[in-house]
Amino acid sequence: MPNTLDPRPALYRIGAVSKLSGVPVPTLRIWQTRYSAFSPATTQGQHRLYDEEDLRKAALLKSLTSQGHGISLIAGLSTAQLQQLLQTGSQMARGSEPAPRSPDSQRHRWVLVGHHLAERLQSEHFRSTHPGPAVHIQAVWADLNEARQNPEAADTDVLMVAVNNLSDSSAQQILELSAQLSARQTVVLYGFGQMKAIDSLARTGCLLHREPLNDAALANIVRSTRPALTDASWGLPHLNDPVPPRQFSDAVLQRVANIPSQVLCECPRHVAELIGQLGRFEDYSLDCLQQSPKDSELHTQLHKMAGTARALLEKALQMVADHEGISLQDPT
Repeated sequence: MPNTLDPRPALYRIGAVSKLSGVPVPTLRIWQTRYSAFSPATTQGQHRLYDEEDLRKAALLKSLTSQGHGISLIAGLSTAQLQQLLQTGSQMARGSEPAPRSPDSQRHRWVLVGHHLAERLQSEHFRSTHPGPAVHIQAVWADLNEARQNPEAADTDVLMVAVNNLSDSSAQQILELSAQLSARQTVVLYGFGQMKAIDSLARTGCLLHREPLNDAALANIVRSTRPALTDASWGLPHLNDPVPPRQFSDAVLQRVANIPSQVLCECPRHVAELIGQLGRFEDYSLDCLQQSPKDSELHTQLHKMAGTARALLEKALQMVADHEGISLQDPT
């Protein structure tokens, strides 16, 4: 039950807890209502507010469930107990060399409800008219009842559900399935729907789209559910750091620059051209006339700056290529 008398300061609404912990809103709701993982305070307007302890617990539960721990077994533990459990697992993991991730494990993982939806996304026609990274389907169920009877492993990027009639009961089943899979994004395609069911799903962060959808609309939905393209661990390089060697040959850059973009912008071409220009200036700065030590120092710095900028844009090109399904393999 929500706690209205808890003296601890309650600072966060559920959306903020989701963003900071990385746990989807539907999952947090299920963990709270079904497993009593949290005891949020409530305002006079009946808004639930979570404190720092709830936030820490959500992050710990996310880490532990991704390791395979059942939420029903750990939801009632304190944050100290959860931290100890996580440390124990980390120590055991350090005892053996971790296996390298396979290419499949690095893809965006999808779970689908609706055989016709899976067939459409994997059809040659859809993939040829709307190119991009192939949808990596982890599991497919015919309907929500089959999904409930055949549980699948958690840690899913996208759960996409196709239903003809969206009712209160089917909406609840979708939320439960999303929580079970720890889905980072849930997309619902429906033909007819009750307003209460639509509102309840929308409030939890689900994306809803009314059928029928043409291929262009479905392709836009697929693109909108891709993971974030930025990497928070990057940070800007320091000029004293060694400049990485070139990642792409002139042949690769030329090929990418000549590929027609499948989106409204022409980012692949522009980024490839910028990398080529920076690479040429990088070489030019080394060959430039050096008449004095100061002149040499200047061109050394210009060379490092150009190389650092080129390396950053190579990362940008890799992001764009992953997003557009463009190969960056050297033709040789």
